[in-house]
This record gives sequence, structure tokens and C-alpha cells, in this order.
Amino acid sequence: MRNIFLGMICLSIFVSFQSCLNDSCTEARTFVQYTPVYMTKAQFRTAIKSEPVRKLENPGKFYFYKTFLFINDQGVGIHVYDLKNESKPVKVGFYNIPGNFDIAIKENILYADNVIDLVALDISDISQPKVVNRIEDYKGQYINYDPLQYYAYAVKSDQTTILDCSDQNFSQETFVNGGVVFFDKSTAPNTSVISSTGSNTGVGGSFARFTVVNDYLYVVDQNSLKSYLVDNPEKPVLKHTNQLGWGIETIFPFKDKLFVGSNSGMYIFDNNRPETPVLQSVFDHARACDPVVVDDNTAYVTLRDGNTCTGFTNQLDVIDITNVLNPKLIKSYPMKHPHGLSVYDKKLYLAEGVYGFKVLDVANPEKVNQLGEVTGIHSYDMISLTQDRLFMIGEDGFYLYNVSDGKKPILISTIKKNE
Repeated sequence: MRNIFLGMICLSIFVSFQSCLNDSCTEARTFVQYTPVYMTKAQFRTAIKSEPVRKLENPGKFYFYKTFLFINDQGVGIHVYDLKNESKPVKVGFYNIPGNFDIAIKENILYADNVIDLVALDISDISQPKVVNRIEDYKGQYINYDPLQYYAYAVKSDQTTILDCSDQNFSQETFVNGGVVFFDKSTAPNTSVISSTGSNTGVGGSFARFTVVNDYLYVVDQNSLKSYLVDNPEKPVLKHTNQLGWGIETIFPFKDKLFVGSNSGMYIFDNNRPETPVLQSVFDHARACDPVVVDDNTAYVTLRDGNTCTGFTNQLDVIDITNVLNPKLIKSYPMKHPHGLSVYDKKLYLAEGVYGFKVLDVANPEKVNQLGEVTGIHSYDMISLTQDRLFMIGEDGFYLYNVSDGKKPILISTIKKNE
């Protein structure tokens, strides 16, 4: 997931195309434009507060803790829902956190990005979060074009533009104009019976950049992996930074390993010394956006084209990690437009954007078979919380499914966008 201009994402929808006649041609294109909103440090550092429930406008990442579902409204804050009654999610409130895209939770302390800061909030009273700590400027590599203003989020608006064939952006799928990035809608990035997780930490999706493992919070930014000691959850302490180069995207913990996805490969870290994870190997692939999930000795990576990662492939890579020092590709499977994914009990749930999502049998990595499919929705990421329950998030909102059938997911409830 690349944000070319600090997360200012604009989606473009191809409407019509007029062929060139006598060296003259135009195309009419309608764009969903995101207008950037900037704040000073003083503004975003004093803006965090609890607010009454509001509509879900721009669904991003999601996280499940105890019986509560947290959905990020990209760059604006976090919606909180109670899922005790899974058929009727109840709105609890909204945490106003400018510049927020990621969260993780340990022992009722929620960690969230607040533009360039990392904040810790006490959510013991779920409706009244309290800031208990702040690590300023934790995004040390944050690119800022104005020393007094920082990009926090963007506001959507529609516009139609006529482009002449002499325009350098004519027929381009992705381009920059006036400091704003435009994407074709079909390829644009998207700037799991329910019971308590029974844990002092929660569960995030495959696009997560924050994760908690025991007494450590791990955070990836565009070029590094940071380790924070959180044995006292209210007081995270930075212990180590692994510099990894550009293009780091996601993190997934599994047993004593950390799997970090980048737009050019998968990094495998030994986490037996949690303060200083040790890089063991890198599995390289074609340049493309990719999250990674792991089960037993197999890793699953999706690659997709047409977005800021500028890749040219849509596929699922199945990788043998029996020898973590030498991961090997087992097989690649073509997909339509894969995004996030989750694996549970030899079933892989794979989001495919505007094409919905697939249920795949991965008991035999050399012969992955499709068991089921849900279409007619937008699917961005998945959390297979249990053998029976699947969480899904997309541009349309949140969906909860019963997947006990193994083939045909049955919808239980939804939290729709703009509701």
C-alpha cells in the first residue's frame, strides 16, 4: 500500500473515450478526488477526544478486541462497535484521532498513530478513552513539504475533467496533478459464534502495520521495523529499530517469527529475542503491493497490479517456509485483483476488491482449490476469527459471515458505509 503523496489518494473512474481524429481527441473522466487536510502539531496533538457516534465514511483497517470491533475511518479516527449480539452490532462511540490509520491493543491500552506521533489511550471505559502517553515524532522519516503543516487526512469530492490527447496524463491509469494523486477505481488502494478474544491483546487484519506480541509492540513504517517494550502498557519504550529500506507495508506475527511484507518481497524475522528481532531471510517477488499471512510451514502472499506499487501481476504466491533461511515458492495462482487475506483451519479467505472474496482450500499447497465465492461487494481485508466466523472490510463497510459450511459464507450482519 503505497501513498505517493502522504496518503492523498484519489480514485479515477473511466467514463468514456473518444478516438483521435485529425490529431485531436479527448476523454471525459470522472474522479473521486481526495482533498488533503493539513494540521500543525499543536492542532493534532490536542484534537484527540471521544465523540458521539457518527457515520462510517471512509472504512480503512479494522481490529477486534474482547467483544469490540474497531473500524478506522481513514485519517480521521476510530469507530467502536459492540458485537456481543453479533446479528445487531451496537455503536459505542467515535475516537477523534487525526491522521490515524493503524491501531493495536494490549490490556485496555490502545496504541494509535496520530499523524507523526504514537499515542497510548486507556480504553478501560470504552466510551471515554484517555490519552496516557504520547511518543512524539515516532515517524522519523515522515516527508513534509511545509515545516509547520502535516498531512492528516483527506476529504472526498467528485469531479469530471476533459483531457485532450496532447495531455501527458491522457489514458494514464495513475498520475499526479496539482499535488494530488489520481487512480483508476478498479485498481486503487483503499486509503471473524462471536465471543471475547479471551486475550489481553486483539486481532487485526493482514494490512496491519501495528501488532502486539507478549510484552512488545511492533510497528512498521515505510522503511523500518520498530520494537517498543510495553510490559507497562501505558508507557511504551522504544528499544530497537531495524532499517529495512523503502516500501515496507505490513506485519504479521506467527509463533516465534515476524513476517513483514514490502512491495518487493517478504522479510522473515526471528523473534526469540523480542527486543531485537533478527532478519533471517527475504523472499523476493515482482514489485507489487502485498500483505502476507502464515499457517504452519506455509506463507501466503498476494500481489496485485495497477496501484501505487506499479506492479503488473495479480496472483497468490504460496511459499514453503519450512526452512526459514531459504523460503521457496511452491506455486503461484492467478487471481483477479487480490488484496488482503486470512487463513484458518486450512481455509484461505482472499479479498479481491470489486470482485468480492474467495474461499480457498489450501490443505494441499500444490493444489489450491476454490470452495466458494461472494460477489457483488467490495472486499479489502479479512479476519478469520474462528472456524465459524469471518470478518470482512471493504469500501462498502463491514460484513460478518458464518463460514461453518466451509463453502458458502452466510451473512450475519453488516455495518454499512454512511450508516
